[in-house]
Amino acid sequence: MIKWLFFMTDKKRRRFGVALWAGILSGIIGAFVKWGAEVPFPPRTLHGGLLSRDTLNPPFIFLRDYTGIDPNSIIYTFSEHVINPVMIMHIIFSLSFAIIYCLIAEVFPRIKLWQGIAMGLVVTIIVHGIFIPAFGMSPPLTQIPFDEYFSEIFGHCAWFWAIEMIRRNVRNLITKEPDAEVPLNQPCR
Repeated sequence: MIKWLFFMTDKKRRRFGVALWAGILSGIIGAFVKWGAEVPFPPRTLHGGLLSRDTLNPPFIFLRDYTGIDPNSIIYTFSEHVINPVMIMHIIFSLSFAIIYCLIAEVFPRIKLWQGIAMGLVVTIIVHGIFIPAFGMSPPLTQIPFDEYFSEIFGHCAWFWAIEMIRRNVRNLITKEPDAEVPLNQPCR
């Protein structure tokens, strides 16, 4: 199992520059996919009708408590909608994960399991199951409703699936080759 999981591609077939470009592109688009998934499945429930958990979401708390930035002081409007730095945090988060994912995929192709969906599950567990509760930005998973689990799982799986689809297509279009683990005599998927 370990050998299968850590299978590595041929060094000559790796294209890190293309992977970086794919990571940037898929990270930006992926942020919008994640936001879009939150429209039908909001990530926080209104406990007793209070908006506090939605207003004070993890990116807001991170900015306020760990960077000293007051998210309410840095807002702008676009088309009469208030935009705050929490949205920028989502893009930075998505970019970071997408770039790392795309670079790792050049070396360890198993990271792409289930067209990226497995990575979406892993990120959900690490970020929402461990990191966010450990830093007091959200209650532990045992204390949040199923709706919130579902929202995060669905959103992260859709997000990483989109990142993988963009990564693969950008790589295949630019290199005119299949992914590094696929023999060159096979066509691009």
